[in-house]
Amino acid sequence: MAEVERYLDFHPFRDWTVDRWDEETAILDGRFHREDIFFTPLVGNTLVMPEGVDWDGSWRVNNEIVQAHVNHGTIGRYQRMMGPLYIDTRYRRVQSRDRWGQKIQLDRRDTMVSRFGGDTPRFIRAALRSQLGNAIVATVERVSRDGILTHAQHTYLYDGTPWDATTANFSDIPRSSAGLFDVKILEQVALRMAYRTEYTTRQWGNYAQPVPGQNFRGSALIMMSTGSWWGIWNSDEQDYMVDLRQLQDERIINGGQVQYRKFSTISDVGPGLVLWNAGTIDKQVAVTSPIRFGDGAPSPSSDGAVDSVYYTGQDGANITHYVQCSDFDAADFTKGDFVSIHTSRTDDWGITDGNDFLHGKTMRAEVYEVDAVNNRLVMREPITEQYEDAFEYTTLGGSDVTDGTAYAFVTSGMHIHPVFVMAAREAVQFVRRRQPDGSLIEFNRPVDTNVDFPSIERVTANWYGEVNTWQPDLYEIFYCAAPFSNRGGVVY
Repeated sequence: MAEVERYLDFHPFRDWTVDRWDEETAILDGRFHREDIFFTPLVGNTLVMPEGVDWDGSWRVNNEIVQAHVNHGTIGRYQRMMGPLYIDTRYRRVQSRDRWGQKIQLDRRDTMVSRFGGDTPRFIRAALRSQLGNAIVATVERVSRDGILTHAQHTYLYDGTPWDATTANFSDIPRSSAGLFDVKILEQVALRMAYRTEYTTRQWGNYAQPVPGQNFRGSALIMMSTGSWWGIWNSDEQDYMVDLRQLQDERIINGGQVQYRKFSTISDVGPGLVLWNAGTIDKQVAVTSPIRFGDGAPSPSSDGAVDSVYYTGQDGANITHYVQCSDFDAADFTKGDFVSIHTSRTDDWGITDGNDFLHGKTMRAEVYEVDAVNNRLVMREPITEQYEDAFEYTTLGGSDVTDGTAYAFVTSGMHIHPVFVMAAREAVQFVRRRQPDGSLIEFNRPVDTNVDFPSIERVTANWYGEVNTWQPDLYEIFYCAAPFSNRGGVVY
């Protein structure tokens, strides 16, 4: 992560344009420096939408000169007039139309309220340190990831095949070592970027430095998941390691990094890159009863401690200690599986009725117990999202089951491991809007006044912005297979 850490000062709420620095900003700034943040630093946060631009309007920015063609032909020996150079311009248009918010809600008898409740600024800061700050940062990190994914214009499969929604998509990735990322493809990347960079930066690149002047310490940053990393260094032929030894490139064991042919630094940034259950579906079931906050985990009183260690979640009449599903067989799910609970499905990535991993209500959960007799799944931890609104569906992905009513879907399938090749920061730009008081994020402590016995204390946060395409020629994404292992053997 050393390459990314150099850029951790960049996030939407660290504002260098005005003389404003308060304790709330400092708390958020510290949270953005944690080790689990790697997408946010790659997104540009330098633009703030001017006042007066309406919600759906565009802002014209970054005017640049288009250099004239130079005619190097001779002119007449006695020529007295000639035509001028033609110089043109180009610019970008950006928008800022989206809004996000988070809230922490506590009862007046809660310890944090009784300790800090009489002082609103201290109470807000305490809420930030407790849960709200994590929620804000996690939202920004996920928005940054989704922006990089959805704005990518140079996308490929594991073997370098250009992405095509119908002929080269997630359904075409082999579920085996054949679908691993091939490090040698980076040589093709260097060749492509050496040409493309002239359009973006007005300078040609070269093989050793595909993007001159902007790149990460002289080399492109290759971000991959732990599964992709493991698969590369444990491949049968191990030709990657042979290449590295012969070329005397360095392998930084403690940093989880390798330099390949001097123009790229390959970094294992952990499982957080994985698109869970986004590929070929093994089993998709409908959730046939509502899921409420705290449902899904074993009962701490009657079921005992998870793994004989953690008494997880709560008991009570309103808690259901499983997820009720449509019909499935005992072999369809296994303890330790990472499944996705979601309400939105999409065909956009080549999987019919596929898990929509970009949707806000899509969450990952780990299976702890499988009850195929009663069609119930118990999760290792309580479910922290609500799925209470019923809807009709016509099919279940990966099966011939048709028609039914669901509150959500549970999908188990192939995990997709994107490999991000980032030659420079600001692949995309998060264009921000200011709050009325000039701040970039607004905190509130709404008053609970609409009941006879008010007892709820809340802290809310909201902010505005939108991810825009900015420098698409300076990054590429490869979608690959990779090994997965949690509580059992290694599988694909």
